[in-house]
Amino acid sequence: MKTKQVLWYILMVFCCMSVISQAIAMEVVFSCENKQDFPTVLGNSENVLDTNPGMGIEAVYILAKKLNITYSIKRLPWKRCLSELQKGNIDVVFTASYKDERKQYGLYPEKDGQVDASRRFTSSSYALYRLKGSDVNFDGTNFLNIKGKVGSPSGYSISDDLRKKGLKIDESPSTENDFIKLIKGRLDAVAALEMTGDYYLIENKEFNQKIEKVDPLIVEKPYYFMISQQFYNNHREMAEKIWDAIAEIRQDPEFQKKLKNYLQ
Repeated sequence: MKTKQVLWYILMVFCCMSVISQAIAMEVVFSCENKQDFPTVLGNSENVLDTNPGMGIEAVYILAKKLNITYSIKRLPWKRCLSELQKGNIDVVFTASYKDERKQYGLYPEKDGQVDASRRFTSSSYALYRLKGSDVNFDGTNFLNIKGKVGSPSGYSISDDLRKKGLKIDESPSTENDFIKLIKGRLDAVAALEMTGDYYLIENKEFNQKIEKVDPLIVEKPYYFMISQQFYNNHREMAEKIWDAIAEIRQDPEFQKKLKNYLQ
């Protein structure tokens, strides 16, 4: 009789533990850059803005509800985002374009051994910006009349792309800094994410008066949520759900409506 009671007690404890574990939501640590990357992340700060924090952060909010997870968001310098992802101190970094060498830091969504662009968060274009009246140009293939340096955001893939074209690159913490250098004559041009560059031209009167965007665009690239190898190894099913959910969120009409509000 005592044996049956002990077995019954063990069974009840096991069941209770199972229910409790299911009720406790998984905690996921996200990270993004501490510099403004409009419209993905807004504000040059280590803190997430209370209102209009950026579409990448808005996506995390929706993702958390969708997958029943708890979360924290750390804003760090971009290179540290990647190094902390590599160490497993951060589970998810957003957003990153694809680079072969970046795979040492974490994982991209894949299908049949290839990066799965259908599960991207967004696609962003890079544009070249010059001083009004400058003869600096881009014809869709070649960069023309650039003798000095081109500014670009530190750690971004566009820097390596432009170096391969033979350009001298000056990396800096933000496009805002690059525009200031451009006006001071320390740069011949600036390569920046189009949405970020255009945002500063709209928001800053001096930039708008002195700087213009070159047509055509340099390149368009898909951007992803990267997941740490450690998180993927321990929670593979959840990792795949995160990438699947990001694709769903990107295409959601309500999310698109919110994006339009940011762009107005």
